[in-house]
Amino acid sequence: MEITLYQVRTFLEVVRTGSITRAGRNLGYSQSTAAAHIRALESQVGASLFQRLYHGVRPTPDGETFHGYAVRLLGLVDELTTSLAGGREVSGRVSVGASPLSVDQELTRLVWECRYRYPKVELAPAGMDSQRITEEISAGRLDMGLILEPPNRGVNVPAGLNIEDLRFVDVVAVAGREFLGLLEETSEGNTENPLIERQAKARNSTVRLLHVDSDDSSLEKFRAAIEGAYSLRTEFMSIASVQGALELLRNGPCIAVLPRESVAREIESGEAGVVAGMPGERRVVRMVWNQQTWLPPALAATLELARRIGPPAVTVA
Repeated sequence: MEITLYQVRTFLEVVRTGSITRAGRNLGYSQSTAAAHIRALESQVGASLFQRLYHGVRPTPDGETFHGYAVRLLGLVDELTTSLAGGREVSGRVSVGASPLSVDQELTRLVWECRYRYPKVELAPAGMDSQRITEEISAGRLDMGLILEPPNRGVNVPAGLNIEDLRFVDVVAVAGREFLGLLEETSEGNTENPLIERQAKARNSTVRLLHVDSDDSSLEKFRAAIEGAYSLRTEFMSIASVQGALELLRNGPCIAVLPRESVAREIESGEAGVVAGMPGERRVVRMVWNQQTWLPPALAATLELARRIGPPAVTVA
């Protein structure tokens, strides 16, 4: 019996995804090549390993038996590889998707730490909305992702993905120095020059609520609080990054809900400030990656590094 490791890896990926086509795509093969791997494997073991269904495949009883041995086999190969590698440096390329609210802190921190600890690992960062990150990882086009979500939000990700909470981040409603002063005057009851009239002279009577991540469903709560506290009309405006939001805060009647640590320097300098009376929120940084029996060393090292660069997210009862 001559069973090759690439056949075993294809087998395990087909079991994980339930699809020969998807398994081939994830491993960099065409559908026909992945199917050929399975046929050759079945020929070698003398048994049918998968039951072909209308939508995908599932292991036969013989396939379930083979799966247990396949996992053990690749585990031994990984141990052998690690043992022989000795002190050699980890190398490889890892693509990392980050939601807009996590780019400036989480992704930047990860990139710098990786350069220092694993100089031969190339991180390929990409900014995109949280939902797209999970879709790209599920499709095999991204290795891992970093997203920012409310901790009590149900994690809505496709089957076959791993999710791990890393740490908590506080988000606050912030405005630029000039506009913050107008809000404070209004809250103190200064009606000699009403806020809406002063805004109209400068630009218009509508405050822009800057929308950095389109998957952030909690902004409606901030919108209701802002309109209720200051009698303002608001409209959402989509911005691609935290830095873009800060630039708009400096130049007009805008409010943005951002991680406090991302605007700490601007708050300390007085360039921006937290809007009084607005509810703060806690978010959790979540790391997402594909479930795999075998993790490439570069990806395994990057995942472990992401766990170490911030305090763990421990939920307090």
